[in-house]
Amino acid sequence: MPKPILKIALDVPLDRLFDYLSGGTVAKVGQRVLVPFGRRSQIGIVMGFADTSEFPIEKLKPVTQVFAGELPIDTETLNLIKFSADYYQYPFGQALLSALPSRLRQIAPAVSRKQHAYQLTDSGRGQTVELIPKRQLVTRRVFEALQATEWLTEGELDAVSSSARKAAKQLVEDGWAIAKPVQAGLPTLELQTAIEPALNDEQAHAVEQIVQSSTEFKAWLLHGITGSGKTEVYIRLMQHFLATKDSQVLVLVPEINLTPQLESRFRSRFVNIPLVSLHSNLSESERLHHWQMAQTGAAKIIIGTRLSVFTPLPDLKLIIIDEEHDGSYKQQDSMRYHARDIALVRAKRLNIPVVLGSATPALESWHNATAKKYHLLSLNQRAVTAAQLPNIECVDTTKVNLQQGLTPQLIAALKLRLARKEQSLLFINRRGYSPVLLCSACHWIAPCSRCSARLVVHLGQRKLRCHHCGHEQKIPLQCPSCGNADLHPTGHGTQRLEQTLAQLLPNARIARVDRDSISRKNALVEILDKVHNKEIDILVGTQMLAKGHDFPNLTLVGVIDTDSALHSPDFRASERLFAQLMQVAGRAGRADKAGQVLIQTQFPEHGLFNALRSQDYVSYANAMLQEREQVQFPPYVFMALLRAEANDFQLVQQFLNHAFKLARGFNPDVTVYDPIRPQMERLKGMERGHILMQTGNRTALQKLLRNLVAELRGQTIAAKVRWTIDVDPLEF
Repeated sequence: MPKPILKIALDVPLDRLFDYLSGGTVAKVGQRVLVPFGRRSQIGIVMGFADTSEFPIEKLKPVTQVFAGELPIDTETLNLIKFSADYYQYPFGQALLSALPSRLRQIAPAVSRKQHAYQLTDSGRGQTVELIPKRQLVTRRVFEALQATEWLTEGELDAVSSSARKAAKQLVEDGWAIAKPVQAGLPTLELQTAIEPALNDEQAHAVEQIVQSSTEFKAWLLHGITGSGKTEVYIRLMQHFLATKDSQVLVLVPEINLTPQLESRFRSRFVNIPLVSLHSNLSESERLHHWQMAQTGAAKIIIGTRLSVFTPLPDLKLIIIDEEHDGSYKQQDSMRYHARDIALVRAKRLNIPVVLGSATPALESWHNATAKKYHLLSLNQRAVTAAQLPNIECVDTTKVNLQQGLTPQLIAALKLRLARKEQSLLFINRRGYSPVLLCSACHWIAPCSRCSARLVVHLGQRKLRCHHCGHEQKIPLQCPSCGNADLHPTGHGTQRLEQTLAQLLPNARIARVDRDSISRKNALVEILDKVHNKEIDILVGTQMLAKGHDFPNLTLVGVIDTDSALHSPDFRASERLFAQLMQVAGRAGRADKAGQVLIQTQFPEHGLFNALRSQDYVSYANAMLQEREQVQFPPYVFMALLRAEANDFQLVQQFLNHAFKLARGFNPDVTVYDPIRPQMERLKGMERGHILMQTGNRTALQKLLRNLVAELRGQTIAAKVRWTIDVDPLEF
């Protein structure tokens, strides 16, 4: 006899489960259900059963629907999300529902995605490709592909061209083809198996060490210089683990733009092994389909961004975290979890190995390796025998005349690469045309009305845009402060740099890669394909190009502006800058051609640049750790922030003062600092403030946070502001 009461997790900001009557329906733990909540219906997840409730049974409402045809979320995944919600002080129901694909949060059955398969009609078989206009190149290719086979699925059409589906539909309209719905399978491409390169001694040693401990939890830090072949180590490990029938491998990547290249590389080596990707660039139906394939165990390789760490994987045997140092693994809103840390917890619970790979490990990871909590594996030579680390030089911009922001040395180096038919990359971590619009008379700078930030000039669109909140406005004809018509874009962004290069090097083929230029789906993949096909001479880009990409013909990297980060009040700024510059420098000279890196700076003798020139991450990291220990910063202490924001700063102040008094009274072992405003005082129209809590004892911090959150929830002042807890914050 099933118990009459179901304990349901709902996507609401209350840290509790809700009681509903089963109404005789049979449900399992992890099952998706539809329940009435207030005046509306809501999706929930069954978390347990009970005979009694703290509420009168007659006041309980019955479950509206049980989605019995769907596979329940397994206990391991539920427990992982529960742990995460508890650690990061976030309501469990919201954490659980936000970890699911959006289709599973909608009030409808999550049916497996359907797709169409195409076949030529009798009329179509009687046609020839010459009847299709030559300008309709894709349509001709699709027609020829249909002639060569009986049926073509949408997945197979995608291998022909990104616009092949549209062409196939046109053939159907013309009566040359028919379409029938079929059950979507996993994407399969007819690829030739790539040649397996020989491992060098360091790579072979790393693989051997991890394989020997393949049946137990160990955290391996794979520290390899750029171009040392970390990906090949990943592939060999995956080969070992996937040799067993019931095995899955989860590969985490920090950003979406790294997914296609890695996916392509894996597909070329695992031709017959089902692989799916999980990231926000997928359509809702694609994401659901890939997630369900992973949940059933049908997909053996799962590549995904940070949210993928919560994907149900019944046969998970190995977790790989690529570019583990990357700040993108930290969620900066809602539940502020760190995917790397959650992956480590998941691996430990499953008693499986986890591999963290980076050329510039996070200081926390390096500290754990030196303290023997992680097992360190080093790759100190480049995988391509002839490849050498690039020569890094700093160009003192105070001693030369800049030509539109570029030094003569960098311009000469660019011209030399063009003559040699080699490729160059110019790195500037600012998109837009110019970061500032300045009045020459009164020095007015265009501010954002909603943020404590300056508006960025986007000259092509004749717009000023805030990169924090998205606010846009037209470029004014005169200064709003003094009426002066002489307004100058000041400083360089990617768009201005692209324009400058087009003027200086008119014969160069230039491509810009930033958030503005790759907003269209597959735009980045198309640009990277052109780079590999040597159809681009100079790449101009932001941090999107700084890591993970392999360009064999790229021999020059120019770094345009780094000085602002050298003197940031953020104690992590130098760590991030060093990692960023090491990563972008590593794009040069990865094949048999020598690489050169030119960094434009006013401070060429700064300690950070000295470490870069010697390319000595180990010494720099150890020195940074010594500094952190002296001043008691992470990883030697644990931190949490109580963040608050509201339209009126007085409300924020009242709330934080109240919370400050509460927190001070809970645990004397935790230092609670006075409320202050962050660097970005106002964001998206909201006034902001925070309280920093710090201690050497993680347990003490967690206890204080639990007590504090419990006290704050439900208080009148807490309802007037938007507040959240950020455990192990990366940004202040």
